[in-house]
Amino acid sequence: MAIECLFDATSAPSSPEDLYTQLAFPEPPAHRPYIFLNMVATVDGKTLQGPRGSSAKGLGSATDQLLMRRLQNCADAAMLGAGTLRVGPVIYPPHLWRAVVTSTGDLPLGNRFFVDAPHRVIIVAPHTLPEVTKQRLLHAEFQLILAGSSRVDLSRAVTLLREQFGIKKLLVEGGATLNFSFLEAGLMDELFLTIAPKVKGGATLPTVVDGPGLPADEVRRLELLSVYRAGSELYLRYRMAEGRSQGAER
Repeated sequence: MAIECLFDATSAPSSPEDLYTQLAFPEPPAHRPYIFLNMVATVDGKTLQGPRGSSAKGLGSATDQLLMRRLQNCADAAMLGAGTLRVGPVIYPPHLWRAVVTSTGDLPLGNRFFVDAPHRVIIVAPHTLPEVTKQRLLHAEFQLILAGSSRVDLSRAVTLLREQFGIKKLLVEGGATLNFSFLEAGLMDELFLTIAPKVKGGATLPTVVDGPGLPADEVRRLELLSVYRAGSELYLRYRMAEGRSQGAER
């Protein structure tokens, strides 16, 4: 299905069909990568088509899958939470560093995330990770980053990604709890969001960002950079705006 441009405040591609093939990002901060999130959600914000614990497969269209791969190709590394890996196989381009955040080291090491390119795997965990688990992961040729005491310190972790691996562009692909951790820590620079033309419902299902939520006076504002569509599916690009929500009434 053809991609159509509805709005683009950036250096738009020569053709809408080239969307996300060559993205221009600002220079990253000196101490960490430039961090952008990519998610797909229903119109009511749900990130799963099935029950909690299932895969997001089938939620977005083939075009959404194509754009997801293009965003991966624009990054130096992709990061996700361990829970996402436990749902099913995750496949990345061979050249891409792939990082997983875990508090326990309970990881499905048979997942293609690990098997396809073990030398490109970075495991991010707290210092409380058991010694036997550390040795098992290091023995498997994975890179191990320890940041934080009882839980992962994302600010420290992304600094180490920049310092030790030269990662300047980091793509975060969920899940919702990890997304909130990046938002809360002030580490989200951009959000790419596909809106699938579907309605799911479900009070307990994950959304794009979950976690405990931010206080009303700390809600983060976004600046819309572009809107494209293919049929009734929308592809939105946002950048974090300066300042925070003023909580104005509707």
